[in-house]
Amino acid sequence: MKKILFLTILLFCFFTSLTFAQTITLTPKPTSNEEKAVENLKEKVASKVEELRKKNNKAIAGFVLEIKDNLIKIKTLNKKDYQVKLDDLLTKYFKITGASQKEIDKNNIEKDDYLIVTGLLNDKEITANSVFIDQPYIVETGKIIEIDKENYNIKVIGSDKTTYTLSIETTTKQQIINIKTLEIERIGFSKLIVGDYVHFVAKTENGKTDNTYSVEKILVVPQEYFLK
Repeated sequence: MKKILFLTILLFCFFTSLTFAQTITLTPKPTSNEEKAVENLKEKVASKVEELRKKNNKAIAGFVLEIKDNLIKIKTLNKKDYQVKLDDLLTKYFKITGASQKEIDKNNIEKDDYLIVTGLLNDKEITANSVFIDQPYIVETGKIIEIDKENYNIKVIGSDKTTYTLSIETTTKQQIINIKTLEIERIGFSKLIVGDYVHFVAKTENGKTDNTYSVEKILVVPQEYFLK
């Protein structure tokens, strides 16, 4: 029987691949071996270019730092800066809401928006095929060390030794592992106990440093489970 249970959260990973058409101007039917060799070389080069395009088609995500004409500067969650190059003809823009996405205009992108960008990546610059405005989440595991029953907050020390203050809202989906049946059941705030382990999902935002979050989902694993 498994001794450790983890909450699996499926995050939307939008990785779209845009196929570029490589147009080659064909000459009249070759009349010599040399001309045939040139045509064969052109075809091989076109095939190689297409192969390299597909290999370099990547996805990055980060918060908007600056928008200037057809360039957007973003910073990833691990603090790396990238420059997003936009193309008026090729780049498409979308807004992700829940499980759906809607095509939008470039002008809908604002500073501090969280973007997922797919396209051709060259060092710190990506030429965008698609740009998605999304909501970033933090997913962590930790142990409850304090409960504030008046304000419906808990403090959790995470697996990375960071202390998180978590606000349990009326909209928070609260669940617990039944250690007898191993089934997942719904619970209320009163069932949270210091010493229990939790897996939580919360929305985050650009520049957040206080480690205080409103929780979207929380799964409790009672401490007794590990004593069995």
